[in-house]
Amino acid sequence: MTRYVNLIMASLLVVSISLAASACKNKEKPVAIKELPDLNEQTRAYVTVERTKVRAGPGTQFRAIADISPDAKVNVVGKDGDWVLIVSKKGNAPGYIEMASVKAWEGEVKEGLNPQAEGKYETVADTQVRSGPGLHYPVVANIAKGTKLNVVEEEKGWLKVESKRGNKPGYVDASLAKPAVER
Repeated sequence: MTRYVNLIMASLLVVSISLAASACKNKEKPVAIKELPDLNEQTRAYVTVERTKVRAGPGTQFRAIADISPDAKVNVVGKDGDWVLIVSKKGNAPGYIEMASVKAWEGEVKEGLNPQAEGKYETVADTQVRSGPGLHYPVVANIAKGTKLNVVEEEKGWLKVESKRGNKPGYVDASLAKPAVER
């Protein structure tokens, strides 16, 4: 009797191993990094219509990682069912919010260079200065709300700012700065 049990167990083991091996053979080749889409090009601006929670995954079963107030501009990169994936230009973790809590942003989306962007600006929140115009560029400095900036141009929704200490120019998200009031 134990001989038959051992034979059946051995057969199941062989079948399991062969199934696992055949499943591994049909896997797709990994995608080259250069072929991955640029999230900055996929990002679409939306605005929240109500107070909402940002969740770690697409559903209420995932933990809440942040709260967003009504009329807040969010950057959507995709959707999963009734949830949209948002990314932060401030360096916060990405998360999901319910699709019903956002609508398309009807404000003017700035593309390319804007010569009228030049001049004195002030940050409206604590933010990061990056080495280039996008989230994939490294952070070179952190600046506090109310910091005065000298903007030399705008590129892809990012303000190119001069350094006050003689360092290379950096980039600040245009939504985190406003023209400074001259006094």
